[in-house]
Amino acid sequence: MARRSMSALDVFAWVSAARGYLVGERVDNIYQEGNLLALRVRGRYGDHLLAEPSVRVHMSSRFRPQGPPEGGLGRALRDTVRGQRITDIKQVGFDRVVEVVFESGHRLIVELLPRGVAALVMPSGLLQASTSYFEAKDRVLRRGQQYLYPPLRFDDPFSLPPDRLLSNIVSSRASDLVRSLVLSLGIPGEAAEEAIRRAQLSPTMKPQDLTAQQAELLSQSLRSIREEASAGRGYLVIAGGRPVEADPFRPTVSEAEVREFETLDEALDELFSAHAREASAPSRLEAERQRLLRSLEAAKRESLEYAQRAEELEAQANALASHYEAAQSAIECVRRKAGECSPIVKSFNRSSGDLVLDLEGVEVRVKVYEDVDEAVKRLYREAGELRAKSQRAASAEAEVKERLARLEEELRLQELRERARRRKREWYERYHWLVTSSGFLAIGGRDADQNESIVRKYLRDDDIFLHADIHGAPAVVVFASGCSVPEDDIEEAAVLTAAYSKAWKGGMGYVNVYWVMGSQVSKSPPAGEYLTKGAFMVYGKKNYVQPVRLELYLGVALDEEGLPVVVVGPESVVAPQSLSYVRLVPGDEKVEELALEALEAMAKQAPSPDLVRSLDPSEVAARLPGRGRIAGAWRGEGRGVRRPSAPPCRTSSAG
Repeated sequence: MARRSMSALDVFAWVSAARGYLVGERVDNIYQEGNLLALRVRGRYGDHLLAEPSVRVHMSSRFRPQGPPEGGLGRALRDTVRGQRITDIKQVGFDRVVEVVFESGHRLIVELLPRGVAALVMPSGLLQASTSYFEAKDRVLRRGQQYLYPPLRFDDPFSLPPDRLLSNIVSSRASDLVRSLVLSLGIPGEAAEEAIRRAQLSPTMKPQDLTAQQAELLSQSLRSIREEASAGRGYLVIAGGRPVEADPFRPTVSEAEVREFETLDEALDELFSAHAREASAPSRLEAERQRLLRSLEAAKRESLEYAQRAEELEAQANALASHYEAAQSAIECVRRKAGECSPIVKSFNRSSGDLVLDLEGVEVRVKVYEDVDEAVKRLYREAGELRAKSQRAASAEAEVKERLARLEEELRLQELRERARRRKREWYERYHWLVTSSGFLAIGGRDADQNESIVRKYLRDDDIFLHADIHGAPAVVVFASGCSVPEDDIEEAAVLTAAYSKAWKGGMGYVNVYWVMGSQVSKSPPAGEYLTKGAFMVYGKKNYVQPVRLELYLGVALDEEGLPVVVVGPESVVAPQSLSYVRLVPGDEKVEELALEALEAMAKQAPSPDLVRSLDPSEVAARLPGRGRIAGAWRGEGRGVRRPSAPPCRTSSAG
């Protein structure tokens, strides 16, 4: 059975890693969808910290907000900690409770236990907001009252010495070794099974049969799992083609596939994103589809039933006409009450006047007061009415089929949109980015904070640094990886700092861009001077590329999952990757309207319009430099998203 929540070991592993990359980061925004909280914050993997009580806490590159917080906790977090930095991340005891501490002293406490909550706690310890409020036997959760933890485990079962481990297991009432580790020590089931495998013990052995030597081996196995978990890597177990488990240690399972990730975040994100897709409630469109399917079946049934009944009446009319004289004699005999009548009279109901005649195996129902001519006409008339009803039902069936086909298309597009919204994002997608024709990754800051981050965290001495010769332009880094970067690639990367500079908003036609080596860039100002956030000093000669035209090509390319990604840059970068693309220049059209117009223009050019239309317009808007206009749309080569691929080189100069 697939894992539905994180274990205490998962929490230990995640907190151990997260403290290294989340402490000191600023919370840019907060979203809430049901019980799921999402804090927009930059991490090692992904840009949203997801917290879902009773389920999970991890970074995600797949989550995309659909609107402002819909719950009281999300709004309280926005009002209280938005813009603050995270100062600490803790695991409470050795249990499934995570605390995220902010610089104001407020804490976001996420309980992953059954019936757990996510709670915002004030520095005083009072509960400010929660996903739910209740009064239970062990605690009361009310706004404005002291927050109380649920009952917790504080002992780390993975660090127990062999003698204590043996004592706990032997005294257990469990029926086998696995259950004794789980029930008496609180070790997660998958970790218990792995420890037993590593110790080469039988999972079905009785706890009372465990020897001191075997307890020593089991203790070593548990410690090795704990040590591996603290390394921060993630392992996803795939069974039956679907993720079923994410672990902070490599499980030794032979009957399933195990995928390794650099971070536990990535494995958890894959696991719970798959769960979210499986558990998503039927949409309004799906409910309408089910209603139309029922209508379609009803229309088919009615059309068939009317047609069959019409055929029966026509057969009766034909039989009656073929046996005219015998039928007329039988009717007259019954009218006269003349005793025994023709054997073709099968039955007669005096109260209703219904007379049933058997005409060579065809039963014909007539009225005793009508002649054969009248009966034949009536039967043909009733058959005609039924034929008309059958045709109307058939028309309704065709109409329902047409509506159903349109709805199926909408559902397909909705599913594609949801998949596109939750696609995996690479770390560099939080910045302005492109991959040059030779495979070099270039990133540029979206704001002063990102400019600061790029120069401080990423720029190395042998990388290429670019900047537009105008105040208010992104700092752009081309990751050279020790290679000589071709001049054409530098010019391609120059488009990032030019297009996203204030020159675009100023409606300029061209802007000058220069590049230097990373070793020429410093965050240290000259004596007596001060550098603002995002500013830097450049020493030595600046190398200018030819003036960069203020234009940006924007396209839609498919990633490794076949999902649409917005790519930008010069035409030499965008056209090969894209299904279709547009050329943008400075103009007066608002960003939101321009994004919609660009999507529609690209959809008309693309070989698969729905793949383009499945993109959220906000993703396009996020890649636009500002107001503008579309100066052309074309079909691309459709080779797919280009990923960084430049090989490591020894030469560090740019060419």
